[in-house]
Amino acid sequence: MSAATKTEKEPIGHLLTPVWGFILAMTVSALDSTIAGTVTPTVVAEFGHVELSAWVFGSYMLALTALLPLYGKFSDHFGRKRMIYIGITIFLVGSVWCGVAQGMVELVAARAVQGLGAAALFPIGMAAIGLQFPPRLRSRLQGVFASVFGLSSLLGPLVGSGIGEYVGWRWAFFINPPLLLIAAWLIHRNYQEHRTEATGQKVDILGAVLITYSIAGVLFALYEAGEKRDLGEWTVWAALVTGIAAFVVFLIVERRHASPIIPLSLFSNSTLTAAFVVNFVIGLVMYSAIFFVPVFAQGVTGGSIGKTGLTLFPFQVASIVGSLFAGRAIFKVGIRAMGMLSMFLLAVGFGTLMTMDTGTSAWTTAAYTLLIGAGTGVGLPVLMIAVQSALPPHLMGIGSSITQLAREFGGMIGVSMLGVLQYYLFVNETKQLTGQAEELVRQAGPRGVSEMLFSEKSAFPADLVELLRSGLSSALTSVFMVTAIICVIGVLVSTRLAKEMRRPGPPPGVRPAGAAAPGGGGAPAGHK
Repeated sequence: MSAATKTEKEPIGHLLTPVWGFILAMTVSALDSTIAGTVTPTVVAEFGHVELSAWVFGSYMLALTALLPLYGKFSDHFGRKRMIYIGITIFLVGSVWCGVAQGMVELVAARAVQGLGAAALFPIGMAAIGLQFPPRLRSRLQGVFASVFGLSSLLGPLVGSGIGEYVGWRWAFFINPPLLLIAAWLIHRNYQEHRTEATGQKVDILGAVLITYSIAGVLFALYEAGEKRDLGEWTVWAALVTGIAAFVVFLIVERRHASPIIPLSLFSNSTLTAAFVVNFVIGLVMYSAIFFVPVFAQGVTGGSIGKTGLTLFPFQVASIVGSLFAGRAIFKVGIRAMGMLSMFLLAVGFGTLMTMDTGTSAWTTAAYTLLIGAGTGVGLPVLMIAVQSALPPHLMGIGSSITQLAREFGGMIGVSMLGVLQYYLFVNETKQLTGQAEELVRQAGPRGVSEMLFSEKSAFPADLVELLRSGLSSALTSVFMVTAIICVIGVLVSTRLAKEMRRPGPPPGVRPAGAAAPGGGGAPAGHK
């Protein structure tokens, strides 16, 4: 019996206990972002400062994304159990602070603290699974982990609405600490820490500061551009330029450091690079669908808020089912085939969205999102497995964090840049109006016109509203077309993914610290 087969058949039930801890911690983090969004209007009603409402979500995501590389690297360096405990503790403190916040500025700051802790949960949880279990079970567990995203988007608004209405918005944050403590206890039981080659190496402090600032600066620029729909804001360009400059310096520093935060040799491997790029596309199209489909359903077809919310229900369910299906199928079908299937479903899904117009019903829109949800669900676990199958154990944490970083960056770029594109295309459509319609639109202004389309009682004449909805439909169709083209590119890039799952091991161009030079070292992952 081979070693691999023997490992597959060894009793591993006791190892599943900490897995539920990781899943619980990740679920709390994912739910928190959607629940917080649901209770934000209630918070604004109490605290005011509506101009800061977007940052209740934005500060959390910015802090979370900026810290991903650090937690990934430090988990490889200091151990995953230690870093997950640190992340849970920070997240717990931030949750309590959110619950007792006395103003909007304080709440935004507390949400940022939550994000600093939440950044540890996903990459470390994914890395722990990648190291702990044999391929077949690992793929199924990654499918379960990936389904957390769909589950949180499905349950979050419902839970948030119930909490906000019956017990008060502060309990949206107070429910986190007891759940996090249970997660920490489950992880503590039977979790076997793996010592890797990265343990004990010198920490790249300068690289850590540079990459954190770089990510934070670029994300801040993207978020501001998306919120204000204005690329001319000086704050946008200041953050973007300094962020890019910090990244250039970071690359120089990383080339010279013995233990870099992000080993640049990872990107010399076409399989890994393809996985990162396709994951970027997944993030872009996933968040674009979540953002723009409701805009179409309400702004173009005039659907109510309730019906608009239902348009994403098939997307969420299909995402959960797709993740669970991929976790089981990938071991038999292979990484490349499943990756291509994911991108194909997304391309076709956005192609169907391009056919929508002002006469499209909310139910038809919802049906079209099924394909996008299925493509997203299939892609999330497949791409994480693709990265982990090509990594040695001492790079499992940083590899998992880069995978999530690519997805979050894709989402931010998709929502902000495509949002700016949609805004300017719609403004251009309004410039085609003449006569009284032109005067009414000029008085309201582009933002006022856009907001008017989403109110149930419009002050504009019915025929003008129809013209404006047609203009918004045209703008969104262009956005869907751009997204579909990006998905087609994703199909092509996914042909570079590895064919099969492999046990964690060094890919070509990457060797463990202290290992012999090429020629006398071990074979790449998957080779014997």
